[in-house]
Amino acid sequence: MRLKLVSVGRERSDPAAPLVAEYAARIRKLVPFEETVLKIDSDARVAERMRREASRSDLLVALDERGEQLSSRELAALVGGWMNRGLSEVTLVIGGPDGLPPEIKEAAGLRLGLSKMTLPHRLARLVLVEQLYRALAILRNVPYQK
Repeated sequence: MRLKLVSVGRERSDPAAPLVAEYAARIRKLVPFEETVLKIDSDARVAERMRREASRSDLLVALDERGEQLSSRELAALVGGWMNRGLSEVTLVIGGPDGLPPEIKEAAGLRLGLSKMTLPHRLARLVLVEQLYRALAILRNVPYQK
């Protein structure tokens, strides 16, 4: 199963980018992982580009503060379920400063929340990749989760 992360922002000016890159590299050791950072422009263009990026996926997961909140172990079980179902690609999308376009939320098979608090998209990206790595580490019995 391939994991794909699509987010909105400016990667160059993101102070969390080195940490995101570190967790992305760890994830790639366990499963194929691809990340796309879309440049912030009009909402219609962002929605279209997100739709295009997600169109090849078996499952679209929208990160939304009102989405289902899971513990790390619950996320691991969810990811394990995706693997067991034989999904070839799961795309997770994080919106920009204004959140996700409504049509992306509606198209998502799952809305996932990282916190009841609103997180800046840069921080949400970091938290998500760390939690994805943690979930995979739990599934593969990699000594990380404490």
